[in-house]
Amino acid sequence: MCWSGEASGVLAAAGLSTAAYVAWKGESKDLWIPLTYFALMELLQAVTYVYIDLCDNPSNQILTFLGYIHVAFQPFFVNMVAMYFIPQEVKEKISTVVYTICTASTVLMLIKMYPFVWAGKCVIGTEGFCGPAVCSVHGAWHIAWQMPLNGLMSGPIEWMFDYKWGLHVFSYAIAAFYVPIVYGSWRFVGFHYLIGPLISDITTDDPNEYAAVWCLFSIALCVSVIKTPIRKYLHVKTWPLYNKFTQLTVRE
Repeated sequence: MCWSGEASGVLAAAGLSTAAYVAWKGESKDLWIPLTYFALMELLQAVTYVYIDLCDNPSNQILTFLGYIHVAFQPFFVNMVAMYFIPQEVKEKISTVVYTICTASTVLMLIKMYPFVWAGKCVIGTEGFCGPAVCSVHGAWHIAWQMPLNGLMSGPIEWMFDYKWGLHVFSYAIAAFYVPIVYGSWRFVGFHYLIGPLISDITTDDPNEYAAVWCLFSIALCVSVIKTPIRKYLHVKTWPLYNKFTQLTVRE
């Protein structure tokens, strides 16, 4: 199996077209905005293929940087979809807190990117996006992103069960997976895990390729959620914490 810039371009066009159609049909913006965002990532990857493996090329480096920035902001859009599947009154009460956590996640991912001397270096071959230089190269079948990230939470850390994936992966996982489970969107999280991390783990063993593969399958995730019968099975109407959430008061 081998991907290409042309394939990414076609997938990006399909994603953007679907998003435009869904918006035109009056569907919730909580569905078509995330689809647009992930389709733009595929468009970014299509352009990256023009400069792939050219590590000294400024365009390659800028596109790699933009790839990391895109991933850093993804928790906002993942939660936008996840909150679509919970009761509206609950969403209204918790959205500010949820997006605040997403902001914290993004900030932590950006901190991971800065080369603090005191923080050391990331562990190449263990944590995603880690490499000797800013560059996009060929992975097993898709793009592998490399950046000289710092060593924050590159581990091992005893209190986190020998965790050594890096601050960026930790903060992303908290915001995009654990937070939605807390507010009850467990069905979407389960489907997201199957279409994202699980398939990525099956199809590549390169940690630097993992994120790009995941983003590719996110197009299928969004389209499935929007335009297939799967959508009706992802709604959650009851959750142990909903009574507490709906009792929250919002200050004017």
